[in-house]
Amino acid sequence: MFLSNKTQLVAIDIGSSSIKLVQLSELKGGKGFELTHFGVMPLAEESIVEGVIKKPELVAQALQSLLKAEKIQSNYAASAVAGEAVFIKKIKVPVMPEEELSTKITEEAGQYIPFDIDDVALDFQILGVVEEEQLEEPVGSTESAGDAESHDDAEKESPDSVGMMEVLLVAVQREVIDERSDILVDAGLKPVVIDLNVFALMNAAQLTHDLSTLGTTALVDLGDSFTHINIVQDGAMGYTRDIPVGGAYCSKMLMSKFKVPFNQTLDIKRGKFDSDLKEEEVIEVIAKAYTKVLEEIQKSFEYFGTLSGNPIEKVLLCGGGSMIQGLDAFFADYLKLPVEILNPMQGVKINPKNFDQLLIDEMGSLSAVALGLAIRRFDHS
Repeated sequence: MFLSNKTQLVAIDIGSSSIKLVQLSELKGGKGFELTHFGVMPLAEESIVEGVIKKPELVAQALQSLLKAEKIQSNYAASAVAGEAVFIKKIKVPVMPEEELSTKITEEAGQYIPFDIDDVALDFQILGVVEEEQLEEPVGSTESAGDAESHDDAEKESPDSVGMMEVLLVAVQREVIDERSDILVDAGLKPVVIDLNVFALMNAAQLTHDLSTLGTTALVDLGDSFTHINIVQDGAMGYTRDIPVGGAYCSKMLMSKFKVPFNQTLDIKRGKFDSDLKEEEVIEVIAKAYTKVLEEIQKSFEYFGTLSGNPIEKVLLCGGGSMIQGLDAFFADYLKLPVEILNPMQGVKINPKNFDQLLIDEMGSLSAVALGLAIRRFDHS
């Protein structure tokens, strides 16, 4: 089959605690999307630990069950990767044709990335020509990687920015791509798009927001193993960081405090628990757990603001953690910023004959990455 922008792709977001599946159909005239398939399948505990697939057979089986339950016909899949195996950096190079740039990136990428060049898949995107006075903004998968190098890099790359263009360089360890692809193949799918979570999140946010008009906005994905921070400046990526702390840390604290099994922690987080647990104690544990996350988020915001000169103006929360009642208000109080729950499902047509609108709204923020992937078409960038 020849793949084109008409090819139906099924979006698969494989997270640490669940798999999310979304399929969208494009409305006539390209005026948006309609939800055609949606499902979530929980994963067995420790199937994926800190982004590493520990039990691939169980993950593939869970995905197979989800595909069967949702009666998916298309076997062409789009998925995404994130975490410490992903490195993103803005670099400046002399203006040149894209074909020439591709060769230059391949030859010189080793000086920018912290991985063995032979072990990664490379990609790049030309962001545009930069003026001499423009300073390089930090974009990296980890703040520790960017901190020590950013000043030296700026000195090496921008003594004279006339005739220079800014390029977004992306490197992903092939092992991680292969892990995700193998799961899809084992479940009977054909992976044709492997994206990055940060790009999928930007796509999802565009369903309900015009990012180019929001100023400097942080998209914060509260995952189970990682908290993903993506700072968007006037519609373009400005900085990204994956913090290796997330909902699993909160779950462990709840298990320790209340002596409950892992599978009960999700209900507790969402306020569904027996009267023998005191609400104020539950809130205290959740607040303590997410304070650790907030400390790292605050550091990232301050780091970005110092180097770019642009403070964060707004925060959009998504991911499993955003489903905890009152967490958005807790984040707003700590960060002293407006915080909103991102629900990209509100930008998609929902047929009430096929879906429960209340359930879809409830799961919207959890499924942001999958929705962003579902927008992708095979020949789209």
